[in-house]
Amino acid sequence: MTTGNAEDLAGLAADAAIGSSQGQPAAQDDAIAAKVRAWFTEAWNHPLWVRYRKDAVEDLGFYTGGDGQWSEDGSIEGLLKLRKEQRAHISLNHVQSVVDVVVGYERQNRFDLKAAPMGDEDAEQAELMTLLMKHEQERTEAHSLCSEVFEDGLIGGMKAVEVSTDWTSDPVNGEIMLESLEPGEEALWDPIDWGGEPDLRNCRYVLRFRRAWVEDIVADFPEHEDRIRKAVGDVDQAFAAREGGTLSEFSRTDGYGSSANHPDEDAALRQLFYDKAGGRILVVQAWYREYEDAWIVSDKRSGTVTAAESAAAARESAAADPDNLTAINRRRRVIRTATVLPATLQTLEEEDTPYDNDREAYPIHVYVAKKKRDTVYGIVRNLKDPQRVENKRESQSVDLVAKMGNLRLVYETNSLENPATLKDPWSQEPIAVKPGHQKPDFLVPPLGELVRVLAALGDRNRLAIREISGINTDLLGIKSDDASGIAIARRQAQGQVISTVFFDNYRRFRKALGHRLARRIQQVYTTERTMRLTGPHGNDILVTLNALEARDMDKEAFARFREERKAEVGTPRILKDVSALKFDVVISETPATPTARAMALLAVLEILKTLPGLAPAFLDIVVELAELPDRERLLQRVHNLMDPRVLGEAPAGGGVGPGAPKPPGVPEGPPGFPPQGGTPIGLPVPPVQP
Repeated sequence: MTTGNAEDLAGLAADAAIGSSQGQPAAQDDAIAAKVRAWFTEAWNHPLWVRYRKDAVEDLGFYTGGDGQWSEDGSIEGLLKLRKEQRAHISLNHVQSVVDVVVGYERQNRFDLKAAPMGDEDAEQAELMTLLMKHEQERTEAHSLCSEVFEDGLIGGMKAVEVSTDWTSDPVNGEIMLESLEPGEEALWDPIDWGGEPDLRNCRYVLRFRRAWVEDIVADFPEHEDRIRKAVGDVDQAFAAREGGTLSEFSRTDGYGSSANHPDEDAALRQLFYDKAGGRILVVQAWYREYEDAWIVSDKRSGTVTAAESAAAARESAAADPDNLTAINRRRRVIRTATVLPATLQTLEEEDTPYDNDREAYPIHVYVAKKKRDTVYGIVRNLKDPQRVENKRESQSVDLVAKMGNLRLVYETNSLENPATLKDPWSQEPIAVKPGHQKPDFLVPPLGELVRVLAALGDRNRLAIREISGINTDLLGIKSDDASGIAIARRQAQGQVISTVFFDNYRRFRKALGHRLARRIQQVYTTERTMRLTGPHGNDILVTLNALEARDMDKEAFARFREERKAEVGTPRILKDVSALKFDVVISETPATPTARAMALLAVLEILKTLPGLAPAFLDIVVELAELPDRERLLQRVHNLMDPRVLGEAPAGGGVGPGAPKPPGVPEGPPGFPPQGGTPIGLPVPPVQP
């Protein structure tokens, strides 16, 4: 199958868009529709997507079990043959447990997104932005959605997520939405330039599509009702004429135009564009990149770069100091979007990306478990053969036992007086043997040996599943021997190594998704509002976003204003301007789930057993990781008792030692007691050298 070049196909489609079924000039925006149709055709028929659509469905069948585990190259013909012959067919699902173990590790070790300040940005403002991102993750159930994305990626190879803003429920501020998409079934992207990156930044286009009833399309776009109905009528007329043999197949005069003569388009694809019998038509929302000129002025003396509104402005600014200033033209990438009906070559909407603060990035991101050239796959792909063979061998064993377990009698011809008796296994009539002949005997095939061979083959395939996936018996929770806990832990660590690539790619995906989520937050939270956020230890924090009285303050004035507000009891903390905050999104190193915190707490306690002298430095960490009621207040009390030097803080009044002031409520300790109250457990703290 020839893939062709999308630009060439788009050119053919654009030429075809010149005429409609009446030979009149088409609308100007039909060129966009023709280009999107060519992109869709290119992607749909590319080997990457052809292979992925077939394999992903089969991979899912092997995970869910049942009939799907009998699929070979997308066909269950072998299973249907066994059923027709009334033979045994068994599906033993070992693939699901392998996938669920890896998914369980992800669910138990979730980590939050964190805003890290860039340059001299205020760390406290970045901390508040982190809390705001956590709030949006909880509201959109991002953790659960991402876990499902990770699971689907392990099964089929990849899963996509669109980070969008919905203005239907809140037309003023909008509402951030996260929606998962099935690659190949709901979304396609440029398979030629895509290198496997989660943000699809190298792709020329990203397509989200669905099949909808024509009446629903008219309801969504009432301003185009006449155009849509007329174009669909032209397509219906073309179908009817073609069935009658009066028009050539998709000729220039039919409703599709000659763009349907693309070498990559076949009857199945055209049926996907428009299903006349079902009354449904394909709707494609295309995101594609374009480039525009961006002029800047570079100052060689100061090393600064200033953006200019136009080429004339840049040249005029550079002419003021030609020895140090230079006008430079750069190409800046921008993302545009269009909603298209490929069947009728109609563009329903065309505009710049609605995300003004994120004009260079696609809103759709993808988690890729593994990608090698044009093959995308997950953990299931290489487990199918051993699972398939095991099911066949187990089914064969049961079939042999069922058929050969019923022992049959063997006798010589004409050796019995009453042979009809043998046909009734419940008959009590004696069997009469003619003189000189051998009495009947049972035929006993070597059933035991056959079953042992088939069972051994099944065991080998179960072992192959564990070895191929790297998920050994210790990770699966199966007791293999009476080895020590240390030996089991080491084998578990070895089993986790082979799945590291899936977690690394998932981490890339989460970070890229976090950048888009942060951009949507900066676009949605633009007005002043006060809201209650959840702190890092489960406590409630009242925060005022985009405070009007602080908008025009410089950095020093805002710092003084914030300190004054902190002195007032019950006053919300201030996040000055959400949209103007500059930060980077990182994956937090602090576990976000109770299970992960419990595991970290056990690790800390093991360290303290070995090195008890470190206990004063770990007091707050132990309380922070422990699942305790009112943990925030307990943590504050521990901080009051700890040495400020351990916390990385300067003691009040300067200096350390017996003369340093103590926090309120902390009694004086005996000689040698750590400064600032030290630790209540009385462990010695090494003196600090001046």
